[in-house]
Amino acid sequence: MRILIIDDERFLCQTIADFFEDMGYECETAFDGRQGVLAFETTRPDVVLCDLNMPELDGFGVLDVITHKSPETPVIVVSGVGVITDAIRAVRHGAWDFVTKPIRDMNVLEHRVGKALERADLLRQNRRYREHLEEEVKKRTADLRREANERLEAQRKVHVLNEEIINTQKELIMLLGDVVEHRSKETANHVRRVAEISHLLATLSGLDSTEADILRMASPMHDVGKIAIPDSILNKPAKLTGEEYEIIKSHTLIGFEILNHSKRRIMKAAAITALQHHERWDGKGYPHGLAGEDIHIFGRITCIADVFDALMQKRIYKDAWPLDQVLDLYRDQRGSQFDPTLTDILLDHIDEVVAITQRYPDESQTLSTNG
Repeated sequence: MRILIIDDERFLCQTIADFFEDMGYECETAFDGRQGVLAFETTRPDVVLCDLNMPELDGFGVLDVITHKSPETPVIVVSGVGVITDAIRAVRHGAWDFVTKPIRDMNVLEHRVGKALERADLLRQNRRYREHLEEEVKKRTADLRREANERLEAQRKVHVLNEEIINTQKELIMLLGDVVEHRSKETANHVRRVAEISHLLATLSGLDSTEADILRMASPMHDVGKIAIPDSILNKPAKLTGEEYEIIKSHTLIGFEILNHSKRRIMKAAAITALQHHERWDGKGYPHGLAGEDIHIFGRITCIADVFDALMQKRIYKDAWPLDQVLDLYRDQRGSQFDPTLTDILLDHIDEVVAITQRYPDESQTLSTNG
């Protein structure tokens, strides 16, 4: 890892360089802002430590140049002037962190550098996945379309065209749902259970049979955006970091973008469930913080079905919850996380819901239903 240190205090600049070289880093030094920019362009460091008050070009100017040329390169300001005022201004110019002089403990600076490098790595990883997402989705969609066309041709003699389109859409949705399942090793049969529980809740809530059937076909696509999430985050057995959680939250927007371009009714419904299944009744969900009936009923139903199945099944990061504990959570979150009317329907018909989870068990997991 290479560090560029820009500071007109030569002694301090060299002291910092000596410290990080002892820690195994490669260090480059520059003693004014213009030298620093030139050094940055020639060495392309992994992280920059920069003073603010320097001749030729001050630290704010350096921040502007580096942020424009390489926004993913962490820049940590090391300065003693102005402190709060300059720290705020530095962040607005693109600084990732601010360490005040005098530096009494170099280990603090080393810790800040480490954290900045971790964050930069996560951002680069997320960018790479986003850059390749369109190509990957096009390729997978082309493969799925070829397979769907073959099925359509085989069915043409026995089904009318409208029935063929609906059946093909159902298969496409389940296949894409399986893509996500196979990457999330702990979620076998998850989309099937969510589809059936969603259909049950939709029917019991008064939606007509057509709408309930559409939701059954659309809800398996609620997590399709996870195809863009790195395996290291998607299957991480430990608690996610804040940065990792922000990355995984983006699957709602990615899923919506994948599905919303279709004009088909089922795909439009799938786009809604992908976008809104993490919204909350009280408005504290994501990605848009919708509340109450501003959340489409497809999103509200899928949320309840998805959370219920996730809690009842063993995941890579948790054990299955007992049924009594799951029901206590729904009673507690009625009107907060979940639509209160739909929650009452779930609780009143819990035997039917549990029967669905038993009908589609995970092969390697044991359903927990003590109650």
